[in-house]
Parts: sequence; structure tokens; C-alpha cells
Amino acid sequence: MQQSKGRILWIDEFKGFVLLLVSLFHVEQSFKNIDFGMLHLSAMRMSAFFFISGVLFSTRRFKDFKSYALHKTEVLLLPYIWLSLLFLALDPVVWNFDWFPRAPKMQVLTIRPEIHTLKDYVGWNLAKIFVAGKSSVGSGPIWFVFTLYSISLMFFGVQKTSVILSNAKNPVLQKIIVAAVAASSLIAGWLLFKNHIRLPLGIERDLTCLAFFALGNLCKEPIQKLSKHSLLTFFLTIAALALYIYFEKPDPWFSIMNNDLGKDLPQFILSSIFGILTLIGAFQLFSKLPDVNVLRIVKGILRNISRNALIILAVHWWALLVLRIVFKPQLDKPIIAYLSILIVTAFSIGAIPLFRCKLYKVIGKEKTTVKESLSIK
Repeated sequence: MQQSKGRILWIDEFKGFVLLLVSLFHVEQSFKNIDFGMLHLSAMRMSAFFFISGVLFSTRRFKDFKSYALHKTEVLLLPYIWLSLLFLALDPVVWNFDWFPRAPKMQVLTIRPEIHTLKDYVGWNLAKIFVAGKSSVGSGPIWFVFTLYSISLMFFGVQKTSVILSNAKNPVLQKIIVAAVAASSLIAGWLLFKNHIRLPLGIERDLTCLAFFALGNLCKEPIQKLSKHSLLTFFLTIAALALYIYFEKPDPWFSIMNNDLGKDLPQFILSSIFGILTLIGAFQLFSKLPDVNVLRIVKGILRNISRNALIILAVHWWALLVLRIVFKPQLDKPIIAYLSILIVTAFSIGAIPLFRCKLYKVIGKEKTTVKESLSIK
């Protein structure tokens, strides 16, 4: 695989592209006069992110669960808390409660709270962060950070258990155990969805996401082997895309954040898997194209998005929140609505050096320079 300083470059580009799709979906959600067709990608977006996180899962640096958990707490849990609180403080409604009717509707577990005062609003936001595990309204997409934290710890236990049960001598049995956990987890997530059950800290969502994380880990070796066969990758990618188009149905659309999995479990599984395979094949092929200037720039931008995922996800959402609460009547018009993309992009790019150079502890990163933070190399 194409690598740089221990990183697999096409996977960074893959992650950057998925995060870009998430951002575009949020823009499309915010303004009725914007349409990118993102509805048709809802089956693959977040499932692809958790799948590729499973591919990258490794415990080589950590001898025990305690050291692994401490590391994940530093780079995932604490940033989730700090960013949720920071963007709660920056929420336009907190500064002007008269804007509350324009804010996104809030749900905590199965409760749609009645909010009459700023105190109510802040209190229910805190419940979203610490009880539902879905972050504050002002930092919406950061829910995925808490979910990734939860399932990373869960999968550490799954992997260690598989090693113990197989006496560390039978890798096939280890994979069978992991596959069984993945299947059981997905079924449990589906049953909770069908019975309209919402659990504290998003446990029902964790179960669904754990299945994709575990599947990604199981597919690590096949993906490595596939990267060596471009022609086979090409035909498999075309086949996967065709099957995704066939199985994907945008009504109702999938939402892993809310553990909304559509009408039919096989349809959800097949559309998600074929969507993931399409992206993996496409980015493996993309990595082998001639390194001309335009492609180098595109790849660099996607890698930068991946490296700064926490910042971009939080800031682009907050910028959209401000636009839809304060300026929606002016922006939500044909053609003019697309200006929101430029505004959100400018805010996101401007926030990268701010967080990487000044607020780096908030996102669990080391301090870097402005040039390095914005680098597309």
C-alpha cells in the first residue's frame, strides 16, 4: 500500500472524502434550495468511516486495556467533551434565546423536551452530551467521536477475548469469534431500532457501529491483497457500485447517528457493504493514477481533511448553524444558497490553524505551525 511516515495514504484520502460527504450532506440538510443527491449516499457514509477505522485498529503500542483506554480517552473522549462544551457556549441560541424556534429540534433518548428558557436549553444540551452521547446542538457531528471511543474500547475487549478463547494459536477461530460478535451486535442494534429503544450513551448506535468496525478489522488482509491487483480491483469496484445502486433505497434514509436503519435489515447491510466496497476500490485505484498536479492537489486536500477531521466536523456544523438560524431567510434562495458552501469552507479553513496552533489541547493534538496545519502534502 502507498504509505508516508507509517500512514496509508489512500486510507487518509478515503477518510477525507467520507468526511467531505458528511459536510456536504449537512449543507444540503440546512437549505432546501441545495441538492447534491446526498440522500442516496446515506447508507454508506458513516458505516464506511467506522469500517475503515476497524481496518486501522491496532494494539501494537498498548500492552493492556488500561493503556489503550487512557490513549483513547486523551484523543477521543476528552476532545468530544471539550468541543461539545465549547460549541455549546458558541451556540447562537445561547447568545439570543429569541432564535430558539429556528434551532434544530432536539431529542434526548426518547424525549423531545419542552424548552421555555435558556436554562432549559443549556440543561438539555448537557443531557445530550453526557446522557445521550450525541454532543451539543452546536457541535452536532461530534457524536461520532464519542461513538468511535466507545466501540474502540468494546472491540479491544472483543479481540482480546477471541485470542483467549482460541488459546492464541488459531487465527481462523479468532476471526470466527469476531465475525460472530459482529453479526450479533448488528442484530442487537437492529432489534433495538425496530422496537424504538434508545439507551443512554447511544448504546444501540454503538452496537450497529461495532459491527462495521469489526467487519473492517476482519477485511484488513483481503484489502491489502486486493491493492496489488488493479484489474481485479477495477471490476470488483464496478460490480460493487452496480449492486449499491440496485440495493440502495433513499426512502426512508439511513441515519446511524439515530440508529435509523431503514425498513429492511438485509437491504441496509447489502447497501452499506457494497457502498463501502465501492469506495475502497475507487480509492485504491485513485492512488495508482499518475501523480499529476491536479490529482496531487485533490489528494492533498482530502488528506488534510482527514488529519483535521475533528476541527472541520465541529466548525463546519457550527458555521451552518449560525447561517441557518441567523441568515436563513437571506440565504435559502435558488443559487444564493450555494454561497453557504463558500462561507462554511472559509470558516473551516480558518479554524484549522487556530485549533492546531492555539487550541491543540482541546482536540488532543500536538502543537504545530500554521503552514503544517494547512499543508496538502
